[in-house]
Amino acid sequence: TTGPEAQFDIRVLFARQLKFLGSYMGTMRDFREVMKHVFAGRLKPVVDRTFPLSDARAAHEYLEAGKQFGKVVLVP
Repeated sequence: TTGPEAQFDIRVLFARQLKFLGSYMGTMRDFREVMKHVFAGRLKPVVDRTFPLSDARAAHEYLEAGKQFGKVVLVP
C-alpha cells in the first residue's frame, strides 16, 4: 500500500495494454475495530484449504486457478 495518494504515469497502462486493479481496505480506525472482534473470537476468517509449506508451489497453483473460497494457508 502506498497510503492515500500515489502517482503513476497512466500512459504506461495504455502503451503496454496493462490492467490496473486495486482494492480499498478501509481506514486504520476500521481495521482496529475489526481486529477487536477477531481477538474477541467473534469474527473468524474463512479458511478454504491448508497446505504444508513444502507444498507452496501447489498452493500457489491452487490460487492461480481461482479454486479457493476464502483463505489459503501455508503451515510450517
